[in-house]
Amino acid sequence: MKTEYEVVYRTHNTYAENVREAFFSFLILPCENESQVVRNVTMTNSLDAEVFQHTNPFGFEVTNLYSVEPFTEFEFQMRAIVEKSVMPFPLEDTLPVEEEQRLLHDHSFYLENHLYLGFDHYTRIKEAYRPKLLMRQPNQGVYEYLQQLNNFIFDLLEFDPEPTHVCTSANEVLKLGRGVCQDYTHIFIGVARLNKIPCRYVSGYLNQGLELAGSAVMHAWAEAYIPGFGWQGFDPTNNLLADAHYLKAAHGSDYSDCSPIKGTLKTNGKQKTNYGVQVTPLQGAENIPQPVQTSVQA
Repeated sequence: MKTEYEVVYRTHNTYAENVREAFFSFLILPCENESQVVRNVTMTNSLDAEVFQHTNPFGFEVTNLYSVEPFTEFEFQMRAIVEKSVMPFPLEDTLPVEEEQRLLHDHSFYLENHLYLGFDHYTRIKEAYRPKLLMRQPNQGVYEYLQQLNNFIFDLLEFDPEPTHVCTSANEVLKLGRGVCQDYTHIFIGVARLNKIPCRYVSGYLNQGLELAGSAVMHAWAEAYIPGFGWQGFDPTNNLLADAHYLKAAHGSDYSDCSPIKGTLKTNGKQKTNYGVQVTPLQGAENIPQPVQTSVQA
């Protein structure tokens, strides 16, 4: 079963003084993978600057533009049609717990997934916070544990866009007890990695018809590696599994690898950025299954 979405990303930047030279990079285009096909992509910008692409270290397409014409206002828009297929969940394909344990502690497995097992500013969790977090039991399957972790973090934090920013760490979020999708995701990643489960940061778009938290802008969720199945998405912000309602743009170790927009400007004074996204289900929308909430077993 397939569903089509129209995805529109817009940004509008204003500057107090002339920008004399500018270089922008956008990591916003929905990617192509086994569950997504992208077509009819158009990009426009108010500077009429030429757009060019390169592939980042994780294999995702980055859109760039460069301008030396002075400006105080900049607009950029990306529009794409994404065909999304419904992928199965790993209910039957997981390995026995003993085999999972052996694999997660295997040196070759660690080397293969080391980018998603390390800790840095965003995902490192202090020892003082760890006793309060949900850790995996030795006899517990990885998939079952990750569902419980998704639910645990959903209950642990309050969604609030005010107190955090793009540089907020997992430790700061745990102290505050609140944050946005980026913050929920970094805690999920940090805890999963403490349990030797490879986990990566994902940026993308949500079906806005569901009125889920984080759907007004680019959303963040996690993908964890389940032995015997592969990568599965978990959205602790909404306590859901990532399914046909989730349109992936990119993944990386943390937010720093997936920032939607980066730039270098020659200017003085303040600047202001406003951006938003629009995700509209098109063909096949009436057949999209309802999102799957992560189950919690007593």
